[in-house]
Amino acid sequence: MDNDTSIFLEGNAGCVSPGGAESRMEGPPPEGFSKRVRLLPILFFFTYLNLTVFLFAFGPWDWPVISGTKLYAFLALAHLALLLGYLSAAFRPPQGYYGKWKIDRIIAVSLTVNLLLFLPTSAFRTGSSIPDIAQGLEDPGQVYFDSNAWRALGGGPVEYIRILAGPVLFLLLPLSIFYWHRLKTITKMMVCLYIVAYLSMYIATGTNKGIADFVLLFPCLIVARRCAGFFKANRRRMVMAIAIGLALFCLFLSFFTVGQISRAGTGSSWGYFAMTGTSADTDSFLVRDLPDQAAIGVLSLSSYVTQGYYALYLSLDEPFVPMFGVGNSTFLYLNAARLTGMPEIAEMPYPVRLQNRGTWDAYVNWSTIYPWIASDVSFPGTILVVFLIGRLFALAWLDTLKGINPYAVGAFAQFLIMLFYFPANNQVLQTGEALTSFCGVLALWLVTRRNHVLRIA
Repeated sequence: MDNDTSIFLEGNAGCVSPGGAESRMEGPPPEGFSKRVRLLPILFFFTYLNLTVFLFAFGPWDWPVISGTKLYAFLALAHLALLLGYLSAAFRPPQGYYGKWKIDRIIAVSLTVNLLLFLPTSAFRTGSSIPDIAQGLEDPGQVYFDSNAWRALGGGPVEYIRILAGPVLFLLLPLSIFYWHRLKTITKMMVCLYIVAYLSMYIATGTNKGIADFVLLFPCLIVARRCAGFFKANRRRMVMAIAIGLALFCLFLSFFTVGQISRAGTGSSWGYFAMTGTSADTDSFLVRDLPDQAAIGVLSLSSYVTQGYYALYLSLDEPFVPMFGVGNSTFLYLNAARLTGMPEIAEMPYPVRLQNRGTWDAYVNWSTIYPWIASDVSFPGTILVVFLIGRLFALAWLDTLKGINPYAVGAFAQFLIMLFYFPANNQVLQTGEALTSFCGVLALWLVTRRNHVLRIA
């Protein structure tokens, strides 16, 4: 086995090196990571998830919940399970890296594959090999529907290739940011070029997903770099990092707002949610002092992070219909229905059953991650799955802090996306590419973190 020790430099790990030095030595002892660093991710997400529940209950959208006892009890158990799962592993020592591929090689392969697939991907998704950014900025609502129309014409071969290459494609962004100090100048330039091209494709399709993922992952991975000892956090760098993060968020919010206004039927321009007949309170503390366009963006974003809880509220009253592993993913259950010739499979997930009753739209509105997981394991079983997610998240964070397993960084990034989208859906499993990316990266990390029998410990 090739234990990649070439990345170790001088110093100490885990945000404990004097002066925040970027270097460290091999094999930091478990106590090298402070309690604050070990608990940082779960403290952030525990606060974030509870804040979204607070916004659901007291924010500008008056969701028609008659009795929320069952809903809030379930969410309290889910959040507690995530916390306990994380704490069950948070103080364990990190594991090593026993993979054969060195970090530089993985980044080079990922960059090459991403570049090779970019032009055909753009052609299939936008109708043009070179994304039309100008049109995307001018009318994101129209290009959003145009992009969906292009995809509806048939399954492009490039999308099937992307499904197969999912893990390789995904690793580029998290590894490039986390191991930025290792990259050669030409590699840095090519990575930046690809990121700009990648984001431009989402702008050209009027789609928020890729841009949102980048805006969410970038600051988190910078913090991870700092905690791993790869980023010297002097005042100038910290100010620059914060400024870049805020600028990215503001640009995203601006694009998101224009997209919501220009998408026909969203109701964002007048603060109305048609599925429930819910109107937003424009006198809410979140928006009452904002300019009109900014208020629209904030109202729309608050709807995105809270509407799923209403679908969860409705789902909790539905009977459990087991789907044996395919109910958590739109890609899986639609393909299972097609391949088995049993269309009823596509009608079984909780959100789809709500849609059939006319109370929700499974393919337009959010439902949180919980009904998707529960479609396979029931709502009590979902609590156990969330516990496991918390445990794996802690292990991925610790291995990321050690800094030698590139797949740990990828797994940590996958869990970041999953947790950010907890109030929305099961984001890391919904599409074919997302599914193979998550499962592939998770498997690579678990297999390479030990040199003996695999255990989740």
